[in-house]
Amino acid sequence: MNKSSKTFLCLFIFVAMFSSLVVAEEKSNDELTEAIQMMKNSIIFSGAIELDYGYAGDSDTGDDTINDSTSDLDVGTVELGAEIALHEYATGSVVFKAEGLDADDHVFCDEAVIDIRKEGFAPYLTLGKRGLPFGVFESHLITDPLTQDLYEIADTGMTVGFTPGVSGLDISLTVYKGEALMTHMLEGAYGLDRTYLDAAAVLPAWRTGGMSASYMETDEVSSFIGHMTLEPMEGMTLGVFYNSEPGDGQRNNTLGGMFHFEISRLTLDTEYITAVQRETDSADNLEHKESALSGAVAFQFVDKLEAALRYEVFDDDISGDQDGHLEDRYSLGLNYTLIEKDHFATGLSFEYRQSSYEKAAASTTDDNLNEFFARMGLEF
Repeated sequence: MNKSSKTFLCLFIFVAMFSSLVVAEEKSNDELTEAIQMMKNSIIFSGAIELDYGYAGDSDTGDDTINDSTSDLDVGTVELGAEIALHEYATGSVVFKAEGLDADDHVFCDEAVIDIRKEGFAPYLTLGKRGLPFGVFESHLITDPLTQDLYEIADTGMTVGFTPGVSGLDISLTVYKGEALMTHMLEGAYGLDRTYLDAAAVLPAWRTGGMSASYMETDEVSSFIGHMTLEPMEGMTLGVFYNSEPGDGQRNNTLGGMFHFEISRLTLDTEYITAVQRETDSADNLEHKESALSGAVAFQFVDKLEAALRYEVFDDDISGDQDGHLEDRYSLGLNYTLIEKDHFATGLSFEYRQSSYEKAAASTTDDNLNEFFARMGLEF
């Protein structure tokens, strides 16, 4: 049985378990009605389907002699989730997702979370697989912000938090296993492959570079995230977050901050994330403390039409120009709601994105890329 079949089987079992509450031959009409009502009150289903179109003005930025355009059309995302009120103070949620169906029909469990908290009681506990609380990654565009591309941590973790009920203050500590941030960053599309002193060595498959050839990924729950958000006034949110993971010789530590403000029809978002400490590159014995900045503004012209502009900057902290390393990028987008009723909505989104890259002296690579994206989405 392949992974997709196993996942669908798990989903089937999950639905069947709750369906059994209302499908029983010996139940009376009153019992059946009560069971249906209990199911309505305790389970909230949600989902989304997104059809994506993408166009790039250059099919190969690694060769400036090739300038052919390329485009694609596929079902970008299919998502089905359920939130279950297990108890007055405990909520469980699960989200199954499939992405890029035309290229890969792999279905996976994107979230599986238990959240324990009581209204008016400051401490809370969240456990399970999800996007861990490092970064906020607000977006009004089709594509994810640069900070999310580089630093998102989607893993299994345990969060202990505290919400004292003062100015929206939320303080939490999260622990997890492994080196998810560094793995995600170095496997991204921003040219962050790091070199090794021994190029012929057999290297760990999970990482492209940055440590000695003999280094192996940690086998302990020794990574952690500190996170704090504050709402000093209506419509404004401030946040700071810190991540620390094991590394080769020294830990990889990363610091970030965010600002979100809404006033009338205008929304402002800024997020900055930077390396505080990095394991040294085995080739030049330097840390290369990269950083990324994302700033965006969105304006709601009317209830159904929104425009957004985002500007992003990346610094690889490597001397000189490196082929394929992003310098800056801007995106312009429009979102239009076609239908919206109760918990159902469908809409159209468009985005133009222009990216500028570093280019080494006498290099044959391109230094810019123009892209266009369109999406029709349905969510409930």
